[in-house]
Amino acid sequence: MHVPTWRRYRRFWPSDIDADLDEEFRFHVDAEVEYLTARGWTPAAAREEALRRFGDVEQYRRDCRSADERRAGREHRKENLSVLKQDLRFALRSLRRQPAFTAITVITLALGIGANTAIFSVINSVMLTPLPYHEPHQLVMLWETRPGSDRPLVSYRNFEDWRQRQRGFEDIGVYYPWASFTMTGRGDAERVDGALVSGNYLQLLGVRPALGRLVTPADDSPWSARVALLDNGFFQSRFGGDRSVLGSTLLLDGQAYTVVGVLAPDVRVSYRAGDQNPDVVLPVGLFATDAPYNRRGQPGLFAVGRLKPGVTMQQALSDLQRVSAELRAEYPGENAGLGASGAPMMHMVVKFIKPALQILMAAVALVLLIACANVSSLVLSRSVARQREFALRTALGAARGRIVRQVLTESMVLALVGGALGMGIAVAGVRLLVALQRGAPRIADSHVNTPVLLFALGVSLLTGLLFGLAPALQSGSAQLGSALKEGGRGTSGGASLQRTRAALTVAEVALAVVLLAGSGLLVRSFARLTAVDPGFQPSHVIAAMVRLPAAKYPSVEQARVTLDQLLAKVRAIPGVQSATLGSDLPICCQGQSTISFASRPEADQGKLAVLNVAVVDPEYFETLQIPFVGGRHIETGDRAGAPLVALVSERVAQKFFAGASPIGERLRLGGQVNDTRSWRTIVGVVRDTRTDGLAEAPRGTLYLPRAQEEMRDGWVIVRNAQPAEQTTAQLRRALAEVDRNVPLERVQTMDAALAVEVQGPKFSMLLLTIFAAVALALASVGIYGVISYNVTQRTGEIGVRVALGAQRRDVVALVVGQAMAMAAVGVAIGVLLALWGGKSLSAMLFGVGPRDPLVLGAASVFLLAVALAAALAPALRAMRIDPTIAMRAD
Repeated sequence: MHVPTWRRYRRFWPSDIDADLDEEFRFHVDAEVEYLTARGWTPAAAREEALRRFGDVEQYRRDCRSADERRAGREHRKENLSVLKQDLRFALRSLRRQPAFTAITVITLALGIGANTAIFSVINSVMLTPLPYHEPHQLVMLWETRPGSDRPLVSYRNFEDWRQRQRGFEDIGVYYPWASFTMTGRGDAERVDGALVSGNYLQLLGVRPALGRLVTPADDSPWSARVALLDNGFFQSRFGGDRSVLGSTLLLDGQAYTVVGVLAPDVRVSYRAGDQNPDVVLPVGLFATDAPYNRRGQPGLFAVGRLKPGVTMQQALSDLQRVSAELRAEYPGENAGLGASGAPMMHMVVKFIKPALQILMAAVALVLLIACANVSSLVLSRSVARQREFALRTALGAARGRIVRQVLTESMVLALVGGALGMGIAVAGVRLLVALQRGAPRIADSHVNTPVLLFALGVSLLTGLLFGLAPALQSGSAQLGSALKEGGRGTSGGASLQRTRAALTVAEVALAVVLLAGSGLLVRSFARLTAVDPGFQPSHVIAAMVRLPAAKYPSVEQARVTLDQLLAKVRAIPGVQSATLGSDLPICCQGQSTISFASRPEADQGKLAVLNVAVVDPEYFETLQIPFVGGRHIETGDRAGAPLVALVSERVAQKFFAGASPIGERLRLGGQVNDTRSWRTIVGVVRDTRTDGLAEAPRGTLYLPRAQEEMRDGWVIVRNAQPAEQTTAQLRRALAEVDRNVPLERVQTMDAALAVEVQGPKFSMLLLTIFAAVALALASVGIYGVISYNVTQRTGEIGVRVALGAQRRDVVALVVGQAMAMAAVGVAIGVLLALWGGKSLSAMLFGVGPRDPLVLGAASVFLLAVALAAALAPALRAMRIDPTIAMRAD
């Protein structure tokens, strides 16, 4: 049967696809029935046979429908792609015709997107990227809780009992990240940073060696062979990557250690000391019989536990508290008042920098919103100027949706170009952030990677949508008749559009007030922090650490004589005004101990006071210029064998003696209530120094004479008017004359030590101030742009006012008044927002409340002044309008 060709193409123009398919199938079945009937089949048999031969009609229908939908989808995508290409070409031509508008918009967006991407890059590295360990979410930092101390540490002896008795963790390991050793036998003596770890610690983390093996439990006892691991960076820089270092011997503090392995490049032993990995890793068990590791009452190690499958952190900590209760009962003297606590390892790593990063992320988000409002106002003004163009396109048949899509495409092009430029700003910003906060954990790993690129792309697209939506909708609602009647004359776009631009400007001002207030709070807080009296005079003082190895100086007397010789040579250096030795510096003291007073016996040993403890020479207070309050100084007669004496700071007298003189009172370190030989007599009181940091009130310090204490390691502290570099060289020569195998380490001026204390607040203050300055600039540009545009659009109106007798000052007042009204509303809203959100800054402030009226008032006045300055130029231009020319042009 002949099938007409036209029937095969009928389905391409009807809209009912199912009806077309039914008709097509019916046609083929009827043709087959006709064919069979002509050969003698009965009609019923012919139809039955035709359907059998044709097969599953429903399956054919589904196949045809699916094929048709795929074809329609391809055609639709092809059409959309073609339209998108047209829109992109038109957008690029349109933007090229207005280079000033394009440049301002792209730069504005690049600042906002770049700042957000830079901060997100750091947040992604520090807070979002998992720690580089096996199943890091199962790792928990553990510590002993004790009255008067907030240090997250545990003693070695208690750790051993924890590990044996607990049931909630797969295992518990400990580490100490701040060890250091003198390496000899490979040229000049040098100081190497070290970490002490339990034999199971590295396996617990799930790290791997690049060469050799890790430290194991078999290495972790005082009777084990001495072994060492090398950090990969130290292996490359010090040994040139020579694999033959495996099995070789390192002399550390005079002891021979066999190198058994090299850590992989990506291994982090810990994050407690920032991102600086130790040079060598040793088993802590080798020192288990040495002080302070053999004493339960001296916590000095960080502990990490890995949770058992199915056990929550709360359950594991509850079980660990059970163990602590058992230890309190078994060791009532040393473990009195001790408990156990813990937190996720990730939380402990980022907890100090997390608030600052969250505040900075919020700040850059506000900057981006201000940029969006600014750009939206510019694009809206540009769209109003293009009303006649849109009207003509509509008259020629363009759908309103087509025009909306065109304007949105232009916005997306601007956003993507701004995002591309912002990536360059982000790369530079990340480098700046790393340089400003180099010691923060994990921040050195910050870089622009795939997640950051995806974030930048997402922010760019969202930004384009945010600032382009309002102009696009406004463009699609152009009134055809009125727009065409305007001809080539400008139009203000109506009262609603003027209100929209004014609302965007108000939003910019409000957000700028929030950022300016936040910046002001941090600036004032930083000023208060830097104005804190540290309790000593840091200028012209340099300090350096000297550590005498116990293997070479086994007796206390040998170490004392050597340090005395060094001190004598240092004092003989020309220009040295004063020199001394001390176990700690007057800022951020590391030594602490519980203290009990004879006149105030404490029955509960767990409630003993915790004070900072420093071992010093008599000249310590003179060199650092720490004032005396009462009593006498440490004297040369306070030596070994003489009655034990001590000095205390004012805080001790105020806290424990209600301001009365503590001179003559007796005290002892630790809880040894029956040890009468340990009593010391307080002979003097000195002024407090900020031993716990500038932002913290001092807990009080106990000073002990060096001649009556064991001391092998200490700070050489020198007051000298000479340059620090020259003094350092002289100190190294003096030390080499005493023992050339002992290096001078951690050389620093006291001014630099104080600067470290304000590094974190300074980082947050600088960045927030920069963001506030950008926000202020964008807000001022926004005010200027809106007022300038309004003056241009109202030229005829202003000309009429002048022609009717309005004075020039009236014109200036009209223009400036409009600007100040928007600024005042924005400032009022911004102050309310700042009052509402100020609490989020509380943890970062020192000496300033989050709702400080001085800061809020200053921010408001300053922003109003900026708004006035931004409005003056358009106001002066309006004042010079010639009414004759203005009315003729209109």
